[in-house]
Amino acid sequence: MIITLVTDQFYKNGNGTSVSAQNLCKGLIEKGHTVRVLSVDSGENTPYALKERNFGKLFNAVIHSQGMQLAKPDQKTLEEAIKGADIVHVFTPFKLGRKAIKECEKLNIPCTAAFHIVPENITSTIYMKNRGLVNGAIWYCWQNQIYKNVKHIHCPSEMVANQLKKHNYQANLHVISNGFNKKYNFIREEKPAIFQDKIVIVATGRLSVEKRFDLLLKAVNISKYRDKILIIFGGKGPLFNKFVNMSKKLPIMPVFLGKYNQSQQQSFLSFADLYVHTADIEVEGMTCLEACACGCVPIVSDSPKSATSQFVVHEQSLFKHGDYKDLASKIDWWIEHPEILEEQNQKVAMHAQNFKLEDSMNRYIDMFQNAIKDFSEQNQQKKVK
Repeated sequence: MIITLVTDQFYKNGNGTSVSAQNLCKGLIEKGHTVRVLSVDSGENTPYALKERNFGKLFNAVIHSQGMQLAKPDQKTLEEAIKGADIVHVFTPFKLGRKAIKECEKLNIPCTAAFHIVPENITSTIYMKNRGLVNGAIWYCWQNQIYKNVKHIHCPSEMVANQLKKHNYQANLHVISNGFNKKYNFIREEKPAIFQDKIVIVATGRLSVEKRFDLLLKAVNISKYRDKILIIFGGKGPLFNKFVNMSKKLPIMPVFLGKYNQSQQQSFLSFADLYVHTADIEVEGMTCLEACACGCVPIVSDSPKSATSQFVVHEQSLFKHGDYKDLASKIDWWIEHPEILEEQNQKVAMHAQNFKLEDSMNRYIDMFQNAIKDFSEQNQQKKVK
């Protein structure tokens, strides 16, 4: 198949969506398919390069602080990327995605879409994540301007699929994990010498409002073992300075890695004692899945708007969302039960095998083939009429 992937951001690893798009592209190519990438680029990586949209200095800074880029659709490039494709897959519900879907209708080419972003990911940035009317308006807008025009939607988790059903999205919903790369594997390592006497907790992700890293800092500060706990933060984001200032209250200053690569992430996950995922809003939680694949036991928020609890295999790995005191009690429990922690290393790694990227690739291809088949049958029906 010739498959066109449409995503605002692909070549910069600022968020989970771009990583998912890269993994899908690589997997499809390995299976012998031809992949075109329509995304923001200078032209060095793809012949279907788009310029970045300019919203002015202030709004550009806000968008970039979230690790995102938004593309400026170009009609000629859109047509070149889509014409002759067997199917087009749209990742993001913004202007580029809307234009791409319209172009597919014009050129009579089947199209699928994904739901990697929920409205709360956006409204959290402006501290309005709990405003039901605002979030509802975005759900309605996306449905009527974008998703109503596709018959097959990829959902990274059951939580996302349930949200779409709740908001009356009319489409075939395909629950497919973004999957973890096989490079993340179960190898527990000795801690580096400088960490030998520390209890190491890893937390990775965008340093933004909805990720709730403030809860982890507060929890560690009241932990019975606060004098021994070292947090390793991986990722960048708009709240970096806030979290650094909060960290000054802790006996041991956390390590802020900023930007990190896959090998670095696998390294610190392989020796960490715990992985903590505090996000209120999460369509899947790729970093948590990767931690589990490495055998690092997670502690995860039970937020109803986070799908990450699907990776939990022990009751002490769930804490009440927004409750840093409950998180502290869970951290202390695992520290006080090292023998159970060691048993769980292997159990979480085994559970992660249910979300392998190779399995997800087969499900993606099934979705594309079903969409092509439905589209062909629909065209035949039109001809008969």
